[in-house]
Amino acid sequence: MNVSSIGDLSHSFMMRQRQADLKTDMLALQTEVTTGHAADTRKHLGGDFAHLSDIERSISMLDTYRFAINEAETMTLAMQSALGTIQDVSSDLSSGLLLAAQSGARQGLATVSADAEHAFSAIVSQLNGQVATRSLFSGAAYDTAALATGEEMLAALRTAVAGETTLTGVQSALDTWFDMPGGGFETDGYLGSTTDGTPLQLSDDVRVGLSLRADDTVFRNVLKATAMAALAGDEASGFSPDLQSSMVARAGTDLIELQPDLTDRIAGLGLVQSRIDDNKVRNEAASLTLEMSRNALLGIDPYESATRLDQVQSQIEALYAVTVRASRLSLLDFMR
Repeated sequence: MNVSSIGDLSHSFMMRQRQADLKTDMLALQTEVTTGHAADTRKHLGGDFAHLSDIERSISMLDTYRFAINEAETMTLAMQSALGTIQDVSSDLSSGLLLAAQSGARQGLATVSADAEHAFSAIVSQLNGQVATRSLFSGAAYDTAALATGEEMLAALRTAVAGETTLTGVQSALDTWFDMPGGGFETDGYLGSTTDGTPLQLSDDVRVGLSLRADDTVFRNVLKATAMAALAGDEASGFSPDLQSSMVARAGTDLIELQPDLTDRIAGLGLVQSRIDDNKVRNEAASLTLEMSRNALLGIDPYESATRLDQVQSQIEALYAVTVRASRLSLLDFMR
Protein backbone atom coordinates (compact mmCIF):
# COMPACT_ATOMS: atom_id res chain seq x y z
CA MET A 1 0.00 0.00 0.00
CA ASN A 2 1.39 3.37 -1.05
CA VAL A 3 1.20 6.11 1.53
CA SER A 4 1.64 9.69 0.38
CA SER A 5 2.44 12.47 2.76
CA ILE A 6 3.75 15.98 2.76
CA GLY A 7 6.56 17.41 4.78
CA ASP A 8 6.18 19.85 7.65
CA LEU A 9 7.48 22.75 5.54
CA SER A 10 5.02 22.03 2.75
CA HIS A 11 2.24 21.63 5.25
CA SER A 12 3.10 24.97 6.84
CA PHE A 13 3.11 26.64 3.43
CA MET A 14 -0.29 25.16 2.55
CA MET A 15 -1.74 26.38 5.83
CA ARG A 16 -0.45 29.91 5.25
CA GLN A 17 -1.76 29.88 1.70
CA ARG A 18 -5.17 28.73 2.88
CA GLN A 19 -5.16 31.42 5.55
CA ALA A 20 -4.31 34.11 2.97
CA ASP A 21 -7.07 32.87 0.62
CA LEU A 22 -9.65 32.99 3.39
CA LYS A 23 -8.58 36.49 4.42
CA THR A 24 -8.89 37.66 0.82
CA ASP A 25 -12.36 36.15 0.59
CA MET A 26 -13.36 37.76 3.89
CA LEU A 27 -12.20 41.23 2.81
CA ALA A 28 -14.04 40.92 -0.49
CA LEU A 29 -17.24 39.81 1.26
CA GLN A 30 -16.92 42.58 3.84
CA THR A 31 -16.69 45.06 0.97
CA GLU A 32 -19.80 43.59 -0.63
CA VAL A 33 -21.77 43.67 2.61
CA THR A 34 -20.68 47.25 3.29
CA THR A 35 -21.14 48.72 -0.20
CA GLY A 36 -23.80 46.45 -1.65
CA HIS A 37 -21.62 46.11 -4.78
CA ALA A 38 -19.79 43.09 -6.14
CA ALA A 39 -16.14 43.05 -5.09
CA ASP A 40 -15.04 41.33 -8.30
CA THR A 41 -16.54 43.61 -10.94
CA ARG A 42 -15.08 41.70 -13.89
CA LYS A 43 -16.54 38.40 -12.76
CA HIS A 44 -19.89 39.99 -11.85
CA LEU A 45 -20.27 41.62 -15.28
CA GLY A 46 -18.87 38.72 -17.22
CA GLY A 47 -16.09 40.94 -18.54
CA ASP A 48 -18.51 43.32 -20.30
CA PHE A 49 -17.70 46.84 -19.05
CA ALA A 50 -19.26 48.85 -21.89
CA HIS A 51 -22.49 49.82 -20.12
CA LEU A 52 -20.74 50.50 -16.82
CA SER A 53 -18.14 52.69 -18.56
CA ASP A 54 -20.90 54.75 -20.18
CA ILE A 55 -22.63 55.24 -16.84
CA GLU A 56 -19.45 56.21 -15.01
CA ARG A 57 -18.45 58.60 -17.81
CA SER A 58 -21.83 60.31 -17.52
CA ILE A 59 -21.53 60.49 -13.73
CA SER A 60 -18.07 62.03 -14.09
CA MET A 61 -19.43 64.69 -16.47
CA LEU A 62 -22.24 65.50 -14.06
CA ASP A 63 -19.68 65.92 -11.28
CA THR A 64 -17.89 68.45 -13.50
CA TYR A 65 -21.16 70.27 -14.14
CA ARG A 66 -21.90 70.21 -10.42
CA PHE A 67 -18.65 72.06 -9.76
CA ALA A 68 -19.52 74.65 -12.43
CA ILE A 69 -23.02 75.06 -10.99
CA ASN A 70 -21.66 75.58 -7.47
CA GLU A 71 -19.22 78.17 -8.82
CA ALA A 72 -21.98 79.93 -10.75
CA GLU A 73 -24.25 79.90 -7.71
CA THR A 74 -21.58 81.41 -5.49
CA MET A 75 -20.68 84.12 -7.99
CA THR A 76 -24.25 85.12 -8.82
CA LEU A 77 -25.18 85.30 -5.14
CA ALA A 78 -22.19 87.57 -4.50
CA MET A 79 -23.03 89.70 -7.53
CA GLN A 80 -26.66 89.93 -6.48
CA SER A 81 -25.59 91.02 -3.01
CA ALA A 82 -23.29 93.67 -4.51
CA LEU A 83 -26.03 95.04 -6.77
CA GLY A 84 -28.48 95.14 -3.87
CA THR A 85 -25.99 97.12 -1.80
CA ILE A 86 -25.31 99.54 -4.66
CA GLN A 87 -29.02 100.13 -5.11
CA ASP A 88 -29.58 100.67 -1.39
CA VAL A 89 -26.63 103.04 -1.08
CA SER A 90 -27.58 105.09 -4.14
CA SER A 91 -31.28 105.19 -3.22
CA ASP A 92 -30.60 106.33 0.34
CA LEU A 93 -28.10 108.92 -0.90
CA SER A 94 -30.54 110.36 -3.46
CA SER A 95 -33.09 111.16 -0.76
CA GLY A 96 -30.52 112.95 1.37
CA LEU A 97 -29.19 114.91 -1.61
CA LEU A 98 -32.61 116.21 -2.64
CA LEU A 99 -33.48 117.23 0.92
CA ALA A 100 -30.19 119.09 1.30
CA ALA A 101 -30.66 120.85 -2.05
CA GLN A 102 -34.13 121.95 -1.07
CA SER A 103 -32.96 123.40 2.24
CA GLY A 104 -29.93 125.08 0.64
CA ALA A 105 -28.14 125.21 3.99
CA ARG A 106 -24.37 125.31 3.50
CA GLN A 107 -23.71 122.91 6.37
CA GLY A 108 -26.30 120.48 5.02
CA LEU A 109 -24.69 120.57 1.57
CA ALA A 110 -21.29 119.87 3.07
CA THR A 111 -22.67 116.94 5.06
CA VAL A 112 -24.40 115.22 2.12
CA SER A 113 -21.35 115.85 -0.06
CA ALA A 114 -19.23 114.00 2.51
CA ASP A 115 -21.87 111.25 2.57
CA ALA A 116 -21.64 111.02 -1.21
CA GLU A 117 -17.87 110.62 -1.03
CA HIS A 118 -18.31 107.68 1.35
CA ALA A 119 -21.05 106.28 -0.90
CA PHE A 120 -18.77 106.55 -3.94
CA SER A 121 -16.09 104.48 -2.20
CA ALA A 122 -18.71 101.98 -1.02
CA ILE A 123 -20.03 101.49 -4.56
CA VAL A 124 -16.51 101.07 -5.93
CA SER A 125 -15.82 98.53 -3.20
CA GLN A 126 -18.87 96.49 -4.20
CA LEU A 127 -17.88 96.53 -7.86
CA ASN A 128 -14.40 95.39 -6.84
CA GLY A 129 -15.89 92.41 -5.01
CA GLN A 130 -14.23 89.02 -5.29
CA VAL A 131 -15.13 85.41 -4.62
CA ALA A 132 -12.20 83.08 -3.93
CA THR A 133 -9.81 85.71 -5.37
CA ARG A 134 -11.91 85.89 -8.57
CA SER A 135 -13.17 89.37 -9.45
CA LEU A 136 -16.90 89.55 -10.03
CA PHE A 137 -17.20 92.52 -12.38
CA SER A 138 -13.88 92.47 -14.28
CA GLY A 139 -15.01 90.39 -17.26
CA ALA A 140 -12.33 87.99 -18.45
CA ALA A 141 -9.70 89.61 -16.18
CA TYR A 142 -10.60 87.42 -13.20
CA ASP A 143 -7.45 88.24 -11.25
CA THR A 144 -7.72 92.03 -11.68
CA ALA A 145 -9.73 94.52 -9.65
CA ALA A 146 -12.55 95.97 -11.72
CA LEU A 147 -11.96 99.60 -10.75
CA ALA A 148 -9.30 101.87 -9.37
CA THR A 149 -9.93 102.91 -5.78
CA GLY A 150 -12.55 105.50 -4.99
CA GLU A 151 -9.89 107.91 -3.78
CA GLU A 152 -7.90 107.58 -7.02
CA MET A 153 -10.91 108.20 -9.23
CA LEU A 154 -12.13 111.17 -7.19
CA ALA A 155 -8.66 112.70 -7.37
CA ALA A 156 -8.73 112.39 -11.17
CA LEU A 157 -12.25 113.84 -11.27
CA ARG A 158 -11.22 116.86 -9.18
CA THR A 159 -8.67 117.64 -11.86
CA ALA A 160 -11.27 117.10 -14.60
CA VAL A 161 -13.76 119.64 -13.12
CA ALA A 162 -11.19 122.16 -11.96
CA GLY A 163 -12.03 125.67 -13.11
CA GLU A 164 -15.66 124.90 -13.97
CA THR A 165 -18.13 127.46 -12.66
CA THR A 166 -21.44 126.22 -14.05
CA LEU A 167 -23.50 123.07 -13.71
CA THR A 168 -23.29 122.59 -17.48
CA GLY A 169 -19.51 122.79 -17.36
CA VAL A 170 -19.23 120.34 -14.48
CA GLN A 171 -21.66 117.93 -16.16
CA SER A 172 -19.76 118.12 -19.44
CA ALA A 173 -16.45 117.41 -17.71
CA LEU A 174 -17.92 114.39 -15.91
CA ASP A 175 -19.56 113.13 -19.11
CA THR A 176 -16.24 113.35 -20.90
CA TRP A 177 -14.38 111.48 -18.16
CA PHE A 178 -16.96 108.70 -17.73
CA ASP A 179 -18.50 108.29 -21.19
CA MET A 180 -16.06 109.29 -23.90
CA PRO A 181 -14.25 106.36 -25.58
CA GLY A 182 -10.67 106.46 -24.37
CA GLY A 183 -11.65 108.89 -21.62
CA GLY A 184 -10.52 108.87 -18.02
CA PHE A 185 -12.83 106.08 -16.92
CA GLU A 186 -11.69 103.69 -19.64
CA THR A 187 -8.00 104.47 -19.27
CA ASP A 188 -7.65 104.98 -15.51
CA GLY A 189 -10.93 104.06 -13.83
CA TYR A 190 -11.90 100.67 -15.25
CA LEU A 191 -9.10 98.13 -14.84
CA GLY A 192 -10.91 94.99 -15.95
CA SER A 193 -11.27 93.39 -19.36
CA THR A 194 -13.62 94.64 -22.06
CA THR A 195 -14.24 90.97 -22.91
CA ASP A 196 -16.77 88.94 -20.97
CA GLY A 197 -15.58 85.96 -18.96
CA THR A 198 -15.83 82.41 -20.32
CA PRO A 199 -19.38 81.05 -19.92
CA LEU A 200 -19.80 78.22 -17.43
CA GLN A 201 -20.97 74.87 -18.83
CA LEU A 202 -23.84 73.73 -16.60
CA SER A 203 -24.97 70.74 -18.68
CA ASP A 204 -24.49 69.22 -22.11
CA ASP A 205 -26.61 71.91 -23.74
CA VAL A 206 -26.62 74.84 -21.29
CA ARG A 207 -23.93 77.47 -20.83
CA VAL A 208 -24.28 80.53 -18.63
CA GLY A 209 -22.22 83.66 -19.02
CA LEU A 210 -21.88 86.19 -16.20
CA SER A 211 -21.40 89.16 -18.50
CA LEU A 212 -22.15 92.00 -16.08
CA ARG A 213 -19.05 94.22 -15.84
CA ALA A 214 -18.18 97.36 -13.88
CA ASP A 215 -17.93 99.34 -17.11
CA ASP A 216 -21.66 98.80 -17.72
CA THR A 217 -23.44 102.06 -18.54
CA VAL A 218 -25.64 101.96 -15.45
CA PHE A 219 -22.63 101.65 -13.14
CA ARG A 220 -20.83 104.48 -14.91
CA ASN A 221 -23.89 106.69 -14.48
CA VAL A 222 -24.32 105.79 -10.81
CA LEU A 223 -20.66 106.55 -10.17
CA LYS A 224 -20.92 109.78 -12.19
CA ALA A 225 -23.92 111.08 -10.24
CA THR A 226 -22.39 110.07 -6.91
CA ALA A 227 -19.10 111.71 -7.86
CA MET A 228 -20.88 114.96 -8.74
CA ALA A 229 -22.40 115.09 -5.28
CA ALA A 230 -19.06 114.19 -3.66
CA LEU A 231 -17.22 116.93 -5.57
CA ALA A 232 -19.85 119.58 -4.79
CA GLY A 233 -18.49 120.15 -1.31
CA ASP A 234 -14.82 119.91 -2.27
CA GLU A 235 -13.17 123.04 -0.88
CA ALA A 236 -10.30 122.92 -3.36
CA SER A 237 -12.75 123.23 -6.27
CA GLY A 238 -14.15 126.47 -4.85
CA PHE A 239 -17.66 125.97 -6.15
CA SER A 240 -20.17 128.65 -5.22
CA PRO A 241 -23.00 127.74 -2.84
CA ASP A 242 -25.52 127.98 -5.70
CA LEU A 243 -23.45 125.65 -7.88
CA GLN A 244 -23.02 123.25 -4.98
CA SER A 245 -26.78 123.19 -4.46
CA SER A 246 -27.37 122.62 -8.20
CA MET A 247 -24.82 119.82 -8.32
CA VAL A 248 -26.33 118.09 -5.30
CA ALA A 249 -29.86 118.42 -6.70
CA ARG A 250 -28.81 117.13 -10.12
CA ALA A 251 -26.99 114.19 -8.57
CA GLY A 252 -30.00 113.28 -6.42
CA THR A 253 -32.34 113.40 -9.41
CA ASP A 254 -30.00 111.31 -11.57
CA LEU A 255 -29.66 108.65 -8.88
CA ILE A 256 -33.44 108.36 -8.54
CA GLU A 257 -33.81 108.01 -12.31
CA LEU A 258 -31.16 105.29 -12.34
CA GLN A 259 -33.00 103.04 -9.88
CA PRO A 260 -35.08 101.26 -12.59
CA ASP A 261 -31.89 100.49 -14.52
CA LEU A 262 -30.33 98.98 -11.42
CA THR A 263 -33.49 96.97 -10.88
CA ASP A 264 -33.24 95.67 -14.46
CA ARG A 265 -29.68 94.48 -13.84
CA ILE A 266 -30.77 92.75 -10.64
CA ALA A 267 -33.69 91.12 -12.45
CA GLY A 268 -31.41 89.97 -15.28
CA LEU A 269 -29.08 88.38 -12.78
CA GLY A 270 -32.10 86.76 -11.15
CA LEU A 271 -32.98 85.10 -14.47
CA VAL A 272 -29.46 83.70 -14.64
CA GLN A 273 -29.84 82.34 -11.11
CA SER A 274 -33.12 80.72 -12.12
CA ARG A 275 -31.43 78.94 -15.02
CA ILE A 276 -28.68 77.77 -12.70
CA ASP A 277 -31.23 76.40 -10.22
CA ASP A 278 -33.16 74.62 -13.00
CA ASN A 279 -30.02 72.92 -14.27
CA LYS A 280 -28.98 71.98 -10.76
CA VAL A 281 -32.26 70.14 -10.26
CA ARG A 282 -32.01 68.47 -13.68
CA ASN A 283 -28.44 67.34 -13.12
CA GLU A 284 -29.19 65.99 -9.64
CA ALA A 285 -32.10 63.98 -11.04
CA ALA A 286 -29.91 62.63 -13.84
CA SER A 287 -27.17 61.78 -11.35
CA LEU A 288 -29.62 59.89 -9.16
CA THR A 289 -30.87 57.89 -12.16
CA LEU A 290 -27.33 56.99 -13.18
CA GLU A 291 -26.42 55.95 -9.65
CA MET A 292 -29.46 53.67 -9.58
CA SER A 293 -28.41 52.16 -12.92
CA ARG A 294 -24.88 51.57 -11.65
CA ASN A 295 -26.22 49.96 -8.49
CA ALA A 296 -28.42 47.70 -10.59
CA LEU A 297 -25.35 46.58 -12.57
CA LEU A 298 -23.02 46.08 -9.63
CA GLY A 299 -25.53 45.22 -6.93
CA ILE A 300 -25.42 41.88 -5.13
CA ASP A 301 -27.71 40.04 -2.72
CA PRO A 302 -26.61 41.36 0.70
CA TYR A 303 -28.11 38.37 2.49
CA GLU A 304 -26.13 35.90 0.38
CA SER A 305 -22.90 37.85 0.91
CA ALA A 306 -23.52 38.06 4.68
CA THR A 307 -24.12 34.30 4.81
CA ARG A 308 -20.92 33.59 2.89
CA LEU A 309 -19.04 35.99 5.16
CA ASP A 310 -20.20 34.03 8.21
CA GLN A 311 -19.04 30.80 6.56
CA VAL A 312 -15.60 32.22 5.75
CA GLN A 313 -15.22 33.57 9.29
CA SER A 314 -16.08 30.10 10.65
CA GLN A 315 -13.49 28.53 8.34
CA ILE A 316 -10.85 31.00 9.52
CA GLU A 317 -11.66 30.23 13.15
CA ALA A 318 -11.42 26.50 12.44
CA LEU A 319 -8.11 26.98 10.64
CA TYR A 320 -6.68 28.91 13.58
CA ALA A 321 -7.87 26.20 15.97
CA VAL A 322 -6.21 23.45 13.92
CA THR A 323 -3.02 25.49 13.64
CA VAL A 324 -2.87 26.05 17.40
CA ARG A 325 -3.46 22.38 18.19
CA ALA A 326 -0.83 21.30 15.66
CA SER A 327 1.72 23.69 17.16
CA ARG A 328 1.19 22.12 20.59
CA LEU A 329 1.56 18.54 19.35
CA SER A 330 4.58 16.80 20.97
CA LEU A 331 6.38 13.64 19.83
CA LEU A 332 4.89 11.78 22.76
CA ASP A 333 1.38 12.83 21.77
CA PHE A 334 2.13 11.83 18.19
CA MET A 335 3.36 8.32 19.21
CA ARG A 336 0.20 7.73 21.20
